Formats: sequence, structure tokens, C-alpha cells
Amino acid sequence: MSRTALANAYRVLGLDEGVSLDVIKNTYKQLALRTHPDKNPDNPDATAEFQRVGEAYNLLSKHLDPSRGPRRSSFSPFEHDHDGDYSEDEFEYGVNYDDELEFYLFIFEHVMRGHARRAHSGRGPRGGDLPPGFIFMPSPPTSFRPSPPREEPRETPQEQAERLRRTREEQEAAELRRKREAAVRKELKEQDRQKEREAAEQRQKAKSGQKKAKANAQRQQAEDAARAHREKVQEKRSAVFQAARAGNAQEVKKGVWENNVDAAGGEVKHGHEEFVKNTPKDPQETLLHIAAQQGDADLVSWLDNHSAEVDERDSKGRTAFHVAVQHGHPNILAYFFDNYNPKDSDHSQIYTAPKSKNVLSFSLQSHEPQVVFMVLESGLATSRDINDAWSWINSPEGRKSMTQQYSKGVPGDVAEKLSDIVQLLMCYGGFTPPPTPTTNRKEGPAHERAFESPSPPSPFSHQEKVQPSGSRQSSNRGRNVGRGRGNRKNRA
Repeated sequence: MSRTALANAYRVLGLDEGVSLDVIKNTYKQLALRTHPDKNPDNPDATAEFQRVGEAYNLLSKHLDPSRGPRRSSFSPFEHDHDGDYSEDEFEYGVNYDDELEFYLFIFEHVMRGHARRAHSGRGPRGGDLPPGFIFMPSPPTSFRPSPPREEPRETPQEQAERLRRTREEQEAAELRRKREAAVRKELKEQDRQKEREAAEQRQKAKSGQKKAKANAQRQQAEDAARAHREKVQEKRSAVFQAARAGNAQEVKKGVWENNVDAAGGEVKHGHEEFVKNTPKDPQETLLHIAAQQGDADLVSWLDNHSAEVDERDSKGRTAFHVAVQHGHPNILAYFFDNYNPKDSDHSQIYTAPKSKNVLSFSLQSHEPQVVFMVLESGLATSRDINDAWSWINSPEGRKSMTQQYSKGVPGDVAEKLSDIVQLLMCYGGFTPPPTPTTNRKEGPAHERAFESPSPPSPFSHQEKVQPSGSRQSSNRGRNVGRGRGNRKNRA
């Protein structure tokens, strides 16, 4: 028998290949009972379906139990490949009919009980509905002997073709159904995967959003802390500058030493502008400029030794030295000359005047002969500077500035100081005194009469007059800039 026939028999019974014979028998009994024509009186195809089930069962029985031989079961007369010969010995020797008898009783009990009424009424069952040779009785017989099978009409070519067509259509429909089911399963799996990807993306987005929110919160917190720190630093710095302008040196030292306020730089630190309550007139003015303007030599020295930069300039381009010269503080000049030799090129940034200005012109504004003398003696004034100063101080504009503008607030005898300054310029520049005016100016102001001199004084007697004792500067004065500096790191 062909493998195709076996596969078709398994399919008819609805079983998987390789099941046991007991499973096939039980399944056949259930199908025979369900497809029996008496159970389906309204179905014209019930008989054919009943026959197909019997054929499938016989084929699988012979395949799985070869000991049964080529005999025909008395209750499965649906195979048509025999030659019509019949031998009674085939059914009587060496054959066990227990299975057949059990099936007959099963069929009789579940199906034939309804026919007993018709048998008593003389109608009897339809012979074509049950297997040939089956004898219907009102009750199970006391003995059973199967009758020989009757020859059934062979299947016509048209019926066979129709049956094959139906089988093929069923197979094609089943194959199409399996493909559709596989496509549906594939689509469902793809949908599940897509949902999982979307869920993973959502989780990733949520996680990324949480990280970003956390980072933003941390950044904002850091910015707030930095802002508060800048505000506190600027507040401390402004307080130190306010104390310096008030002349409170102790508070200045405390702010620099204890509160880490940087002694270098202007009052407003870069990046701290928004925290300045009172904007200074000169944002580039340093603590050293303020101390030099006030003539506090001790504070100048202390700041210089605590990270102040002596070469820093204010908005007018002046160093602290220039401010001390302009305001007439010889003690500050002496400190600079002692610690920073003006003849040393390494210190040129301290003494070089801003453009269109010179150190001698700053000293004339101070009205202090001692300051003018120290500038001339240190060599910070060139011959051209002295000539320009001499021409200016003897011009009407210079006389007006020296007698009116620059003399305001100058302590002491202004006329005597102006006379000393003129004599210093004559001495160091080798000038002769200006001619005496022909008009009588004795009644004029004393500071104007200071410019009148009958004869040039002796340079030596002049130097002895304007130079205080011990104010002569040694050529070896001055020290290097990089001495004893405090650490400016992290200073306000």
C-alpha cells in the first residue's frame, strides 16, 4: 500500500501518523457512530462519509496488524479490490472476533435500539445503511456468526473523480487555511515585536527625560550656588575698597588676610558686575592706588607684600607710583625707589608715564619741591621733559595753573614752594631765570613774585635748600619685584 493512501487514511480519521492501533479503533468507533446514516437522515452524503471512514479504518488495521491477513471485517464491507471469491474458513479458523463482537454490541446498543420498534411493526431497517451481513434483532443474539460479505458495487469513475476532487479541494483549502493562519501568526508576532520596540523606546525616552531633568536641576543648583558665591565675593571686595577709601587700614588688611579678598585688581571683579551696589568712579583703581593717594606708606608696603601688583594702572593709565607723585607723597616715592630701582629695566612698567604725560609733569602738580627733586634726582625726567617743564611753568598758562588750579589745598607757603620748584628746574636744566618784568610787581601776590629772580642761584646752595637731610638716594636702592608674594589663588 502506498504512503499517500496511508496519509489519506490518517487524515480521514483526523489522526496524526504513528498513533497506536487502539487509538485508531476508538476513533473509528466514534466516527462510525457519528457518521452513520441513521444518525444523519437528512444528509444525502452520510452513506459515502460512513464508507470513507470504514475504508480508512480497514487500511490502517491491515497496515498496523499484519496478522489479520487479507480478510475482510464483517462490519467493514467497503473495500472493492477483492476478486469476489469467498471462503468460509477465512472467517472461522485462527480468527478472534472479540473486537468485532464488541463493536456490534456497541452499534446495536447506540443505534439499533431505535429500529426495534420498526422491526416489530414489519418495516425493518434499511439494508443499505449498515454494513452488509449485519442482522438486526430486537436484542443481542445469544450466539454470533458473521455472515460472508456481499459484493458491493464498485465506485464509478465519476464518483471516484468527484471524491478525488473533493479530497483535493479539501487539501487545498486546508493548505490555504494553514498559510493564512501562519500569516496571521507572523503578523501577530510582528505586532508584538513592534509594541515591544515602542514600549522600549518609551522607557528609554522616559529614562533620558529623567536624566535630563536631573542634570538640569543639578546645573541650576550649581548656577545658583555659583551666583551666591560671586555675590558674596563682590560684597566682601566692595567692603574692603570702602574701608580703604575711608582710611581704615586695619579693615583692609583683615579683608585681604581673613576674607581672601585679592589685593590686586579693581573693585569690580570680572563677571561680578551685577552684584555691585555702588559703581566706583574708576573701576580700575586698585587698593594700592588708594593707599598711595592717601600717602599711607605702611599700607602700601603691606599690600605690596600681599599679592598687590605695583605695575597695575587705573583708567588714566597711572600706576600707584604716579598717583603718589601727583599727590605729593615723598614717603611713597621713597618706598618705591628703595624696593624697585627706577634705573632697572625690569621695573620700567612701574615708572613709565602714560602717553602725553611724564613723571615730572605729575610732580609739578603736587606743588611739593621734595617730590620734584626726587623725580629729577632719580633720573625719571629726561632733558626734554625738563625743557618742556621750564617752558610751561614760565608760560602764562603754566603760571595760572600753578598759582590757581594746582595750588588748591596745598599746605604751607605756596609762594616759597613755587620758588623752590623753579630753582630746581633751573639747576637740573641749566637755565637762567626769566627776565624781571619792567612794571613794579611788588604789590602782586606772593606766589606770582616767586617767578621773579634777580640772579640765578647756585646749584649747590639750591640743592642744600630743597633737599631734606638724608633724602639723597643711593644708586644701589631697589629690590626685585618677585619678593615675598602671597598666594593670590582663590582670592576675592
